[in-house]
This record gives sequence, structure tokens and C-alpha cells, in this order.
Amino acid sequence: MVELENRAFISAIAIDAYEQDIEGAIRFHAPDADYRFVATVSVPSSGTDTESGTALTATADTFMPALSMIRLGMPQQPYYGQAKVVVLGEGMLSDSELMRQAIDGMERNREISRKIIMLACEGNAAEILKAELAGKPFGMYAANFYADRRAVLGVAFKKDLESVLLDVRHANGTIIPMVAVREGFVELSGAAIVRDFELVSRLDDTEVRGLLLAKGKSENARITTDFDGVRLPLRLASQRAKLNFERTEQGLMCRLEISTKGSIEGYLINSDEDISSAENVARLNELFAHEIANNVTATFARLAETNVDGFGMFDRLRKFNYDLYEEFVQHKQIRLSDIIFVPVVDVRITDVGATR
Repeated sequence: MVELENRAFISAIAIDAYEQDIEGAIRFHAPDADYRFVATVSVPSSGTDTESGTALTATADTFMPALSMIRLGMPQQPYYGQAKVVVLGEGMLSDSELMRQAIDGMERNREISRKIIMLACEGNAAEILKAELAGKPFGMYAANFYADRRAVLGVAFKKDLESVLLDVRHANGTIIPMVAVREGFVELSGAAIVRDFELVSRLDDTEVRGLLLAKGKSENARITTDFDGVRLPLRLASQRAKLNFERTEQGLMCRLEISTKGSIEGYLINSDEDISSAENVARLNELFAHEIANNVTATFARLAETNVDGFGMFDRLRKFNYDLYEEFVQHKQIRLSDIIFVPVVDVRITDVGATR
């Protein structure tokens, strides 16, 4: 019952912390105003226009008024119900008070979908929204990336507002993918580890892959290993992961059981050795299993440093072995670093690609 011409449909939102005077920002000049939030929105072009649209920035002392200020810069009423992406700037991630206000504001805003994609970035998030992306607004560009599962290839993961809210309520932290725009292309690389609403560390690309392996979400991931001086790639066709716990003399032990199936892609080898022989395939199964075990162990070590339960260990322990949860978590209040972590990996190579 609303004329479309009266609405400005926001595709993406960037949230930054106010550090200096923002040129062209919309603001309400009030006495003793403390501008701490910088909200930037992307408004796609309408009709058949191929331009990427406009980006408007507003500043305010809190998150919701900053969004409200956006309406002063356009004739239409801004509508956030179809916004696809929220990008959090480095200044926001580094201030727990501002982060808490922003997350709370998004939760209370009934227009913002709980399924909106959450991303983090280095520097200012506004620069992400203003980047040129082949004529497409950033929000739709990033949303299409996640809609096409083939583009993910087991090295990126999706985090929406709903899952962030669950993490901050039931765990002591959350992990948000990092985004950058380089030479006109979106690059998802690494992730931000946020504890108590503040950035505490980052995962690199290898550690992100370890995170996905531990959560059973690395289908199509590409693992490489060294075989007699040759780097061989294994593409995972399927992958499962399961956490099991037991009490030992040293304390609580967690076994991460990972089973994978995959095929070796085309490779270059400088010998006449038949790499597809049963003996060599058995060796490769062990080598790839060792690579995966090292990968998830490195990721667990990073998470243990920050005490952010990215693998979901405590939640699974609570659901499936409450006696151990009560003993070690509630009574002893153990940290991730106190858990004995043992990865058990089974790799089955189902096919070997052509030699080049």
C-alpha cells in the first residue's frame, strides 16, 4: 500500500566509529553533540540505469539516530527491509561499547532482517560500500556471492545477524568473515574473532579452512600436500565432522573425528611413478589426513588463545554429555586451552586426475 517512488531501498549498511570530521556527512547540529557513530548506506540506482547508485553517510551519538539521519539526505523514506549486508569497520570492532550498541540497535530495528549478512573489514567500512563493483551495488554483489554455493569453494562462510545474536547470548564470542574490495572485486579473506563485543584476534585463510573442517562445512575445499617433492591437490567431495568427549587422568579430552572423500585434481609429476597405485593412494590418504589434522589443530590453538569457542565444543558437550559439562564447565570453569584436543582424520581418495 506504499508507492515505490516514495521508498529508497537500502541494499547495504556500513557502520564505523567516528574519529574525525566526515566530509559530506549528514548531521543534526545540536549543542554539545557527541558524534560517535558513522552510518553509511548504499542506495541502488533505479530503473535501467547502470550506475551503482548512491552512498549516503550520517553521524550521530548512537546507532539508531545515525540511521534516522539518512532520511535527511534523500527525498524518499529509507527502507531497510531488503538490506542484504552489514559491514563493521575496524573502529567499531575495537570498541566494545559501540559494538554492543550497534548489535542491540540492529536487533531492535524491526525493518532489518535477522538474515542480513554480517561482515567485518580493516579500516573504514564506508569505503567498502563506495567501491566500484562493475556497476553493481555492494550489497547485491555480496549477497549473490553467498547465493551461488559454487563460488564459496569451502573457504568462506556466511554469518548472519541471527547467528551473531545467538553467539553473543550463549557463547563468549563470535567469528565474523572479513571482506575487502581490491581492483573492483570483493575478496573474502580471513575472519574477525570478537569476544565480549570487541575484536581480540583474527583467523587467516588457512585457519578459516580449519574452522570449516571442524564444523563439517568444507565441501569443495582444496587441500594440498607434498608427495615426493610434488604438490598434489585434493578436492573434497564430501566431509563430516563430529566432536566426542571423555574424561581422562589429564582432564577433559575432545576428539574431533573428521571423515572426508575426495579426488586428486590434475597434477604435474616429473617421474614415471604410477601415483594411482594402491600403495601410493594409501600413502596419500595418510598425508592428506596429516595436513587436515594440522590445519584444525592450528585453528583450535588460535581459538584457545582468545577463549572463543568457534568449534562449538561447550554447546555440544552440554547437549550430549551433561555430566561432563557440569563437572568441567560449570564447576571447574575450564577454558578452551585446558581441553586436550585430539583430531582423528580419515581421508579416502576416490579418484586420481590425469597427469600433465
